[in-house]
Amino acid sequence: SSGINAEYGHIFIDCVPVPEEEGTMLPAYFKKAILESDVEWSQNKKLVDTRKKNLRNCVPQGLPYFSVEFGLDGGFAHVIEEERLFKRYFGLEIIGGVLDADVSLWRNPEKETSEAVGYKKRTFEKLDIDFPEGN
Repeated sequence: SSGINAEYGHIFIDCVPVPEEEGTMLPAYFKKAILESDVEWSQNKKLVDTRKKNLRNCVPQGLPYFSVEFGLDGGFAHVIEEERLFKRYFGLEIIGGVLDADVSLWRNPEKETSEAVGYKKRTFEKLDIDFPEGN
């Protein structure tokens, strides 16, 4: 899941492994939650199926959005009309509900130490992934 932080203009990406049994139910839960989220009347399509279309072609450039992917099969996107009404932890809340997890995991997560962040950065740098331009 991802979302724009309006104050800083940054993207957030949360990657959450989910057991296969619960994972098969997630598309239905996300579809329902997205359709019920944000404002009742919107200028943009409320739910975009990214299984049929590339995410870049689904969301108007420069607008905040939420996106969820289910493995390599695509998922859903939603243009956020009213950022103040859309919770930063929207996607985590849905997954947490399906997994019956404690709300403190997404509402008050523990801050990572600078050492832990540094370790992740060094580990990622070792992967030496060469991303193609324009993707």
